[in-house]
Amino acid sequence: MADDETPEEALAALRRARRLNHRRNIHWVDALYNVYITAFISIGVVLYASTLFPNDKLDAADAADLANRGPAWLGLAIALAVGFGLRSGARGGPLTLEAPVVHHELMAPIDRGAALRPIAFRQLRFVAYAGALLGGIVGVLASHRIPANPVLTTACTMASFALAGVLATGAALMISGRRLGVWWANFIALVIIAWSVVDLTLGWRSSPLTMFASMAFWEIRFDPAGLVGPVLTAAIVVAGLAPIGNVSIEASRRRSGLVSQLRFAVTLQDMRTVVLLRRQLAEETPRSRPWLRIGGRPSRLFPTWRRDWQGYLRFPLVRIGRMVALAAVAGVSFGLTWRGITPAFILAALALFVAAYEAAEPLAQEVDHPSRWLGAPEDPGLLLLKHLPAAFVVMLVECLVAAAVALLLVPPEVVGSLLLIELVPVAGAAAVAGAAGTVVGTPGPMSDIQGGMTGMSGVGDGLGGDIVGYQSIARLVLPPAVVLVAVAPMLAVGSDPNAPDTTRVSNLVSFSLLVTMAAVGYVRTRRPSKA
Repeated sequence: MADDETPEEALAALRRARRLNHRRNIHWVDALYNVYITAFISIGVVLYASTLFPNDKLDAADAADLANRGPAWLGLAIALAVGFGLRSGARGGPLTLEAPVVHHELMAPIDRGAALRPIAFRQLRFVAYAGALLGGIVGVLASHRIPANPVLTTACTMASFALAGVLATGAALMISGRRLGVWWANFIALVIIAWSVVDLTLGWRSSPLTMFASMAFWEIRFDPAGLVGPVLTAAIVVAGLAPIGNVSIEASRRRSGLVSQLRFAVTLQDMRTVVLLRRQLAEETPRSRPWLRIGGRPSRLFPTWRRDWQGYLRFPLVRIGRMVALAAVAGVSFGLTWRGITPAFILAALALFVAAYEAAEPLAQEVDHPSRWLGAPEDPGLLLLKHLPAAFVVMLVECLVAAAVALLLVPPEVVGSLLLIELVPVAGAAAVAGAAGTVVGTPGPMSDIQGGMTGMSGVGDGLGGDIVGYQSIARLVLPPAVVLVAVAPMLAVGSDPNAPDTTRVSNLVSFSLLVTMAAVGYVRTRRPSKA
């Protein structure tokens, strides 16, 4: 550091030098190629998705109804994003600092606020860019149906989504800088979400986030209440940046280590490790006391069933709430599918698949402890299958919640007819898909090393590098595809609520049962590593 430099100026110079060195290591041709590929794929996905949505324009009455009811739905989505931001801030987020930044810059004799604000500004800028990109996609797709100027429609959605992302990040910064505990963050998040739910249920516009969301519908109907969005976002960001220097060093160090491990696990496509690290990052631990105690003497006939439910009864409230939220997302997606937005059924299948990962937790415990699994006095694959009945019951409940939420958008006659046909196949497929996704292991040619890492043998035995690439894609795609195949017959029900085509749906269900049985056979063949 020069004699006439302040510590803040020296830190800024150091960061500029680091960025310059990083840019020097990136050839401009490689950067241009990455931008080209990303832009080409993004434009292709948007254009293809636009062909899947109906192109018939809404009439004036339907457009007015959208302007009346849309802000409540979008306000609820913004409330959920803010709730996630509050929880992240209570756990040391949203900033994910590199280890050298935590150990050297934050521990240096320099104002922590001056050290962290540039990082926070960069994160806010990135979140605004990502939100604007998502809003642009939504606006382009919505302009196919909304009788309004497509450019202005897209501009309104881009601005509202960008501000929503900045608002959620600013709320996280505010909680983190003031070191409010998780209970306070959960309480504030619950109040915000409940307020939005009340607006949605009663048709009110009392929540600031409902007013905020009306900004996205300005091209249909201008509502001055939408100006709450920029004002509220600016206030929250200022309130979040002011105390940023008070962030917990311990929480930042812990978050830095876990996120680096999480990125490495994502690179290896080890989804089980990703799930475990995400739970550590969220400080999500099983309850010390179960919600209910299972009385009576342990049964010798069904010990696995009893042990599974003892595990479920120790699920923390956050995990139970997440599973209910995933079921609600699936229900809304089913409703949107019946309303004509066909690609929404893919989101429904993915939501059920993620929920099935949680339902497969007892089976995952076997995989996490291969020596105990290998020491069981029975066939290892058969032991895994004994965990499926409890997971199936959990997914039955998830599907019932999804069906109840779908009633908001789908007539009861259609929901009832589909429930009788698809409840058991979809719940079974989701339970099996969650189990298959848990036991699939890590791809790669080094089976001995991977067997020790994943608790699975026979992963990548004798496979060349070219085949392993296809195996990596298959292990990511095939488990959720099982749920997708089980959900797909719902598309054949038709759009007439008075005459749903249940015969065609029943005929297509047989194909999903074959795929589910194949996945059951795959789970049956899994073995723990002997290494």
